[in-house]
Amino acid sequence: MILMMKNTKVLETNKDGSIMIYEEKLLPFSLQKEDLTYEDFFFNWLSVRPLSIGRTNAKAILNNAGIPQNSLTIARICHGMNLSDCYWVKEREEDTSWDKDNLYDHDMDPLYADTALTGKLHHLSKDKFHTPELTAQGVSAKCWIKENDGIYLYKVGRKELPASEILDVLGIDHVHYEKAEQLKEYLSKDRIKKIEDVGEIIVRSKLITNKQQGIIPFEEFAVWCANQEIDDEYEEAKRRDEKSYYEMQIADYILNNSDRHVGNWGFYFDVEENKLQGMYPLMDHDHSFDEEETLMSQTNEGKTLLEAARIAQAQLNLPVKDILEIPKPEYLMDNEWEQVRKRVMML
Repeated sequence: MILMMKNTKVLETNKDGSIMIYEEKLLPFSLQKEDLTYEDFFFNWLSVRPLSIGRTNAKAILNNAGIPQNSLTIARICHGMNLSDCYWVKEREEDTSWDKDNLYDHDMDPLYADTALTGKLHHLSKDKFHTPELTAQGVSAKCWIKENDGIYLYKVGRKELPASEILDVLGIDHVHYEKAEQLKEYLSKDRIKKIEDVGEIIVRSKLITNKQQGIIPFEEFAVWCANQEIDDEYEEAKRRDEKSYYEMQIADYILNNSDRHVGNWGFYFDVEENKLQGMYPLMDHDHSFDEEETLMSQTNEGKTLLEAARIAQAQLNLPVKDILEIPKPEYLMDNEWEQVRKRVMML
């Protein structure tokens, strides 16, 4: 198996369990360590790239394509290609290339997208792997669609819209979501209506990566920190982008976000230089407006969301009271809006 970064060979594994590193500076962050092993590559990096079986409609995707529910098998079929970076893998004698098969430049299989978003039965080809659905992370129903002006993520999640509106007021950098007005050949009006009848809507957001700038989630950043003998990965994250880190504390409290897990925040990195940059915009707010009044922070150990937000607000002094001046955002329930206003006053 060969690990590639675009057209550059980074490392190669051998049947005897040995590895050969060709471009050490281009190793993925979680593999930047002394005494890198065959097991590190296969089980700590490649096997975590495919979609989670717990993702909505994941089993439908795999079953419809006849793909075993085995992460390494999935990775081999889709070459480990995703829309987070420019890494991919191939067998030694395999006839494929970055220019021929990368997801940024080529049309995606619409049947995979439909199954990913709705669970609809299609006969999917495991030999036609121009789809990011085999590596897209998260648990919500979602799909990627390539349009004339770029690549968009479509997902089911009404809470993304009011969350976006509130974060706009605060001036916090975040992925902008909008209601998906039309889905062309992907979804019929009847199927969209079924989603809306249960109180949900389909939203979309534009891809934030490209062939020059990738992202790594905090989960991988934490592994990198451990490999570099950095004791506190959260402190290191704050040190690298203090403003964005504090903004995240305030955003998660105001939105009462119960799902700021290690996979939905992290850092940009320069693809060519393989160097970390600042935090990428906040995303994934479909678990916001939780009914629980007191939630623990997932990014500030031992603190509640309120306690973490107060520390951050003392540093940034964001215009949180401006939220009280706007009308209730569309798609937000009355009780959810009341709790937002209450949290603003407490902060």
